[in-house]
Amino acid sequence: MKIFKMVAILSLAVLSHLAVAHSHLKLSFPKHGSELNNPPEELILEFTSQVKLVRLQLTDQSGKLIKLNTKPSDDFNTAFSIALPLLDTGRYNVKWIAMGKDSHKMKGDFPFTVKTSAMTK
Repeated sequence: MKIFKMVAILSLAVLSHLAVAHSHLKLSFPKHGSELNNPPEELILEFTSQVKLVRLQLTDQSGKLIKLNTKPSDDFNTAFSIALPLLDTGRYNVKWIAMGKDSHKMKGDFPFTVKTSAMTK
């Protein structure tokens, strides 16, 4: 019985350490599902630990890829700021892939909506 308890405690300690080791998206601007009155000028991604931003895509509501002036990062950082082109009214989706220092890849996506663009004012 003592061996079982020791193995269980050791397993929990190892698993909790592995869960903490991987980075996660801490915050983004625009936020997931946000509705913005004005188009954002930049996209901000902040992670819980240092990562390399491997891939970033922005698509409009029809699935058309919006060209971003970005490339995969060479350095590990916790935050990334990417200038955005002038966005029109509509729904957008951000897809990202990041790699942690342990070579673990993470990915995610989130939508946001621009309610009024500078072009329609």
